[in-house]
Formats: sequence, structure tokens, C-alpha cells
Amino acid sequence: MAADVDTIERTSIVAYTLLNELHDVLALPKAPDDVTLGILMGLSMFMDDKVGPMRAKRLMSEAPTIVLKTDAHVTGDQMQRIMPVLRAFGDHLKDMRAKAARPVDDTVA
Repeated sequence: MAADVDTIERTSIVAYTLLNELHDVLALPKAPDDVTLGILMGLSMFMDDKVGPMRAKRLMSEAPTIVLKTDAHVTGDQMQRIMPVLRAFGDHLKDMRAKAARPVDDTVA
């Protein structure tokens, strides 16, 4: 089964950049590894929810064939190209927060 390398590469660059930015926001200067461990734990929980045992074998068998065009290294240029995706995600999160802060009015006008 052939993997869609473009989608995989684009998604991996977005994920890398998002995690890098998240780490920068959360990391404490004296304990940056705590945030890294938290990201690993969160990623593990996400993968367990999304993959589960049935698909893990397939994904792991295809993993060696997935290679970023830049030899598994995300360049600054690649990160800049996907920043609009992260900005849109940030706007989405702000919108969700604003909606959650609004009081709910159950009355009918």
C-alpha cells in the first residue's frame, strides 16, 4: 500500500512546527524536559486513540518508507510556509475560547 508522501510530509512539518511552538510557549527555562515529556505523553495518548492496536501494525510497517524530502529535518523555510496553518489554528482556538466565555441565554425572544 503506497503512502501519500506529500500529505504525510506536509502533516509532519505542521506537527513539528506546532509542537516546537507549543514547547516554546510552555517550557520553563529550568525544566524544559518536563514539557517535552508532557508532549510525548500527549502524543502517545493521541496515537493510542487514533491508531489503536488494529492499525498499528500497518502504520509501523510503512513507517520506514516515509522520509521527508529534507532527510527528516524541518527547515526554517518549510516552517515559514506552514505558519498560515498555525495562525488559522490559533484563530480557531481564540474563537472557541470566545464562544465558551459567552453566557448562554436559554430564553426565547
